[in-house]
Amino acid sequence: MNNRIDTKYLFHISKLPSILSAVRDYYSILTINEKRVAFYKTLYFDTPNFYSYIIHHNGRLNRFKVRIRHYTDSNTFFLEKKFKTNKGYTGKKRLKISGIKNEFSREEKRFIYQYTSFDPNTLSPTLLNSFQRITLVQPKGNERVTIDFNLQFSTMNGHKIQFNNIVIAEIKKDKIRKYSKITEIFRHNGIHTSGFSKYCIGIACLYDNIKYNRFKFRLLQIKKIENGGF
Repeated sequence: MNNRIDTKYLFHISKLPSILSAVRDYYSILTINEKRVAFYKTLYFDTPNFYSYIIHHNGRLNRFKVRIRHYTDSNTFFLEKKFKTNKGYTGKKRLKISGIKNEFSREEKRFIYQYTSFDPNTLSPTLLNSFQRITLVQPKGNERVTIDFNLQFSTMNGHKIQFNNIVIAEIKKDKIRKYSKITEIFRHNGIHTSGFSKYCIGIACLYDNIKYNRFKFRLLQIKKIENGGF
């Protein structure tokens, strides 16, 4: 599902067992090498003036993010671009690479030139994150649900933050108005849609002297959930 509609939900991890129990008759859980929980690491790149962060902060669509993602269970690495369109769709393309790195090879630069608006020579690492993920698949429909938890963020100079109680669920489907059973289950559990960008929240939390007005409400919500408020 490299072209899809994304809808995100944010809730306390104590609600996760009841959510998983409620979806068991409607979704299958992705299992790879007998593992149902995957571990991901992601290195994000941005310009010196944080262009990718700023245009997201300002609410601009038709925006790109560039990252390297390490799928640790299969020990595979991909250079990825994500593109948010003005129609609300998220598009993703990726190139398999040898590992996490701070500089791009010639082939990787061609990929960035071809699929983003960035000059790869202006990009450098800005944020590293890691998390665990459960993936649910609807057997009868073109829908996936990712459930991320144990989020950690760190900058290149070692500043770190960790969220132990936050869960980010994301419904990925191919149509805007397509019915989703898990949406009904979330609503029954008092969980409502809640925008969340791992990259932007990590930057807002760990970098000084960067504007974050647009994310103030989300940061307060995260603090409330992390401290036990639902």
